[in-house]
Amino acid sequence: IFPSVAFQTEPFQRVLDYLRGVTITNTKKVPELDKLNAVLDGFQFDFGTGGIHGSVKETIVHADEENELLDIDVASYYPNLAIKNRIFPQHLGETFCDVYADLYQQRSRFKKGTVENAMLKLALNGVYGDSNNVYSPFYDPAYTMAITINGQLLLCMLAEQMMRHPWIKIVQINTDGITFCVHQ
Repeated sequence: IFPSVAFQTEPFQRVLDYLRGVTITNTKKVPELDKLNAVLDGFQFDFGTGGIHGSVKETIVHADEENELLDIDVASYYPNLAIKNRIFPQHLGETFCDVYADLYQQRSRFKKGTVENAMLKLALNGVYGDSNNVYSPFYDPAYTMAITINGQLLLCMLAEQMMRHPWIKIVQINTDGITFCVHQ
């Protein structure tokens, strides 16, 4: 868990304390994460091996003159967590981050929706996905969980700060982003 991860609210602090005290040994089925959640202001954040999820229940949310819907989606979130934080499969070494960064830079040269962009997106995300595949040259469960756990915690830090403002309501959170409603 990154040293910069910190929370101001009890529900998220409880999750952080729990995760700091648990050792995950099986990344395919993680009983430690199956039922791990935090409820903040009535919104439930469900943690998991692949990412975080949560959504308002039984509610239709729409933009109008008084409310704006905004969606924050982090491009190549898991690859960028590895690149920016120098996280790599141990057997591949830190050069992995430099090669991964180059692949990301190549992708940014192509417009979204192009074949080239899609191919490079698959290459970036496929590397992360294969880090949990025992038959892959990228296999490293510690790398997999470092990315997944930190990714969820960082999104929760953002959500916690946003939820401090009464005019902002979280609509949904997923592996790589948050949708929220801003009352104007």
